[in-house]
Amino acid sequence: MTPADLDAPGTFGNVDPDDALGDLEVAPGQWAAAAELTVPRAALDGRDAIVLTGVGGSGISSDIAATLGAGRLPVPLIVHKGYGLPAFAGPRTLVVALSCSGDTDETCSGAEAARDCGAELVAISRGGRLAALVRDAGARWVPVQTQCPPRHSLGMLLVPLLRTLGLDDGLDEALTVLESVAERCRRDVPTAGNPAKRLGLLLAQGGTAAVYAGDGVAAPAAYRLKSQLNENAKLPATWNVLPEAAHNEIVGWQEPVPGQGVRGGVVMLRDPSGEHPRTARALDVFTDLVAPHAGWTQELMAEGHSPLARLASLLLLGDFASVYAALALGRDPSPIGNIDRLKGALREADA
Repeated sequence: MTPADLDAPGTFGNVDPDDALGDLEVAPGQWAAAAELTVPRAALDGRDAIVLTGVGGSGISSDIAATLGAGRLPVPLIVHKGYGLPAFAGPRTLVVALSCSGDTDETCSGAEAARDCGAELVAISRGGRLAALVRDAGARWVPVQTQCPPRHSLGMLLVPLLRTLGLDDGLDEALTVLESVAERCRRDVPTAGNPAKRLGLLLAQGGTAAVYAGDGVAAPAAYRLKSQLNENAKLPATWNVLPEAAHNEIVGWQEPVPGQGVRGGVVMLRDPSGEHPRTARALDVFTDLVAPHAGWTQELMAEGHSPLARLASLLLLGDFASVYAALALGRDPSPIGNIDRLKGALREADA
């Protein structure tokens, strides 16, 4: 496809026929609609652990909940991205299974394991095998309504999960911040005043983008941006979190890469209100040290007061940037060909 001119929205449909960009422009409304759902809070008394099971665009909600719940939940929260459940799961475990379609093999496997071990099970999905499974098991199903692909249905899955765990404080502010981000990043805002378009153009220069954050609310946003670049822009990307990356990965930036062509860039996701002072200083120095060996560096700042609002601002800004990168490269954001091919190969192996 011919790359779209980011300052000519009329060209976007040639590259983005399914209007993935439109999914993002209405994302604040999706979060608001999810906030209107009636979702009972799970009782954690008598529980030993919480396990959140889900993968891909549905599973990112688990990472976000784990970050927001750190230091607040009375029991450990484990994010499980695979088949089955951890060996400790049993009658005193709360299991929340997340699958937009309700047909994700790994998530349904986890729900079956929860049923078999007597764990309390909650499922969040549009329907599918997962809904049927929890109904048959007498468990609780939270039905959600979204026609977007899983990676663009974040609000519809995340908000019920946060309600279930009692981690939804700050949601009203998050909705306001999301509206502000969407307003600044919509398609008719010129590149000069549109932070997502500017980042998208940098990302479209090529190479492997490296995304970094501190180990607070910006961390799941860094992983989300990496994943959205993979699926929307079809670009390789990496991610890591400080302070851990300051003890290993930083040395990988010490020397130029022999024979490397297009140099990738570095995106730093910053959350000044929540970063530990030493982590904040480490992020500053890390940027200075890697900049000479990167094609470019870009810093994104979280907005808002509550942890959820700050995280939401980084999530949506990154989502927009990934789609604008796709448009600038002339790549349709919607198809996920290699995922479909991999699933098809697994189905053939099972036949």
